[in-house]
Order: sequence, then C-alpha cells, then structure tokens
Amino acid sequence: MPKIELSDRFCQTAKPTSGLQVEFFDTVVKGLSLLASAGGAKTFYLNYTRPTDGKRARMKIGRYPEMKLGKAREKARAGRGGIGEGQDPLVEKRALAASQTVADMVDNYIARHASTKRSGDEIARRLRKNVKDVIGEIKLSELHRRDVTKCIDTVKDRGAHIEANRLFEDVRAMVRWARGRGDLDSNLVEGMRRPTETTERDRVLSDDEIRTMWAALAKADARESTRRIIRLCLVTAQRVGEVSGMTRDEIDLDEKVWKIPAARSKNKRDHLVPLSNWAIDIINEQLADAEALADRKGREVSRFVFPGPGARAAVTGAAIAKAVKREETTKRNATTIMGVASWTPHDLRRTAATHMEEIGISPFVIGHVLNHISATKASITSRVYARYDYAREKREALELWAARLAGILAPAPARVVAIRGGRR
Repeated sequence: MPKIELSDRFCQTAKPTSGLQVEFFDTVVKGLSLLASAGGAKTFYLNYTRPTDGKRARMKIGRYPEMKLGKAREKARAGRGGIGEGQDPLVEKRALAASQTVADMVDNYIARHASTKRSGDEIARRLRKNVKDVIGEIKLSELHRRDVTKCIDTVKDRGAHIEANRLFEDVRAMVRWARGRGDLDSNLVEGMRRPTETTERDRVLSDDEIRTMWAALAKADARESTRRIIRLCLVTAQRVGEVSGMTRDEIDLDEKVWKIPAARSKNKRDHLVPLSNWAIDIINEQLADAEALADRKGREVSRFVFPGPGARAAVTGAAIAKAVKREETTKRNATTIMGVASWTPHDLRRTAATHMEEIGISPFVIGHVLNHISATKASITSRVYARYDYAREKREALELWAARLAGILAPAPARVVAIRGGRR
C-alpha cells in the first residue's frame, strides 16, 4: 500500500512493478488512491470508513486520464465532507445513478463538454435527435450496449451511413466522458465497431464538370447566400464550415485577407487566407445583401457574413451540404447533382487543390493554403522553429487558381485567352 503525493506526471507513468495491479494512496487528500493495472488502466478510488457500521468501503471516482487528478481530489474531498455529516458517498452515488437518465447524460455532456468544441452544435443536434429522443428515458444504471446499437441502427436504416458513423463517434466520446466523471461504471461501447466502413473520397470535378455545375448553380433551388458559399468553397479552397461561418471581423477587404481564428479552424490553428479579387467580389455582394435585409427587417446587421434565419447564428456547413444534396436527381440509374456526377461541398476543396497542383503549384504551398498540419507541420523543425507563414506564396497560388478557374468558366472562344487577376 505505497503512499505518495500524486501528480499528473506520476499518474501518466504509474504501473505495477510486479503483479497485476498496484494501488497508490495520495498523501494530499486522505483516502484518495490510484489503482494502476498491468494492462494500463488507471482508476481513482475513495477509500473510507462507513459512518453507519464502521466497515471499510471504497468508491470508484473515475478513470484516468478521462478524469484529471485535480478533479479526482475535488470529488474525494466532497465525499469525505459528506462522511463527516453521516452520509455514505457510495450510497449517495448509487442513488444518483438510479435517478439519472440517458437524457440527463446527453444534456450534461452537451453543456459541459460538447459546447466547447467547434462542431458543438452539430454534436448536440445528433445526440438530441438520435439518442435523447430515442432512449432518453432509460436509467443510466440500466443502460446496455444494445440500447446504443438501437440508436445507431435507426440512423443506418435511414440510409444515412455517414451520419451513423458520426453518431457512433459522438456516443463513444460521450460514454468515455461519462465514465471518466464516474456517471457510468463501464465503457458500453468498448469493442464496438463503426457501423459503416467508409473509403476516402477522391472526387475531383473536371473542367467540363465545373462549367456545368457553375451554370446550373445559378438556377439551383437555394438561397443566393448558399450559392455564394459554394462558389467561395471552390474559389478559396477552404472548408465549407469555415466559409459558411465567416464573420465580418475576420475579413479585411483592404488588405485582401481572411483570418480564420483557431477557435473556428479544424486543426485549432489560426489560418490566413489571401483573397483573390473574385473572392472579394463574392463577399462584397453578400455583405451588401445582408445589410439590405437587415435594413428591411429593422434590425442590426449581423456579425456573420452568411447569417442564418433570424441572423442570430451563421449558416452551418451541414445546411449547405443538404442544399447540395437536394439538387440530386436520378435518371436511368445515373445520379447527378447540378448536371454532373454526385459531389459534395468538400469535393470542391479537393477539386481546387488538384487543379492548383496541375498548374504547377507546389504541394507544400497547397498544404498551407488548405491549412493541413500533416503537410505544413510534419517535422519538429516546421512545428516549433519555422515561423514563416507563406502568405506571399499562398496569395500567388490562390490568384493563379482564380485565373485558371476564370479561364475554365469563360465562354468557349475566350478560353484560349489568359485571364489575369482572377476576375470574372
């Protein structure tokens, strides 16, 4: 029964030197221990004497690293405080578990964890619709993995295979979080496999497909703001969620740059996107329309470049993907969207990157344009020491791509003419 002042570093490396497991007792908070097994599992416990009968007892507080040491000490102190008042923390925990439902777990996870993530709104939507509304009334103490399977199968049976995979990831993260907090005693999804095996997409639109899609987009059953987002995805090569969530304070039209903050960037890094003249034209058109709408409605201009209904939030990337999907038609067993083989907004990003490479732009520079860490921060040198932002090279790349795109979309007789500056 070794005693030691537990630390985060010690918790990371703790393991038994002999036998299957060893328990380390904290010298800072009486009764707190860390049980480390040979398999790598580490669990915090509160060891105490029951106030009712004087017998020794132990209560699982949470799993490390899902629960950090500071939180474990906080819970241990709270438990010991209750003992001093004649309460048995294990009895209290079981009573709470018996009263909590899956709906409670979903709400707690969204409020305390998912809301801090960039995709928090989408996670909340999936969990509320596909978990809370389906099995929300089930007690946590009675929750079984077959209930989780029921939620995922319901989505999969609708034919929404990608949505089913995303829901599985959401549920897995939520269960791990709840287990780390001590709300669940077991990992219900351990050993479960993704519901659908997906392959990496490689869809790239050809020159002819870009021309056809661009012409059909003008007549698509969608808002003009949606059409502009789709055009910007192709012109800037940025993610649809980042384009649709653009705010006014992110863009500097005088400097011709768009600064995506780390909080909105997929890889949590600030990203500077040089804007071609074409991109600025699209943004200016949208800003003018948004201001005119706000004036008609008698409300303040939204801080979002592409405000959603009510202007309280931005249009989501998921909404743009759905708008594209609504244009899907099937004739003679051939499925098309806007006159070409099915595509998604993310395929436009890949299309831009591929065409940039075809016109001779370095893949390394393209990686910076796309804000891909795998390409730009792959080594310790580029990750820690090299601070050059490649802004000049990114601007050249995006202006060359805008000029190339303008050439693709030009009327047939004019396609042989080099169009400079990226303007239509």
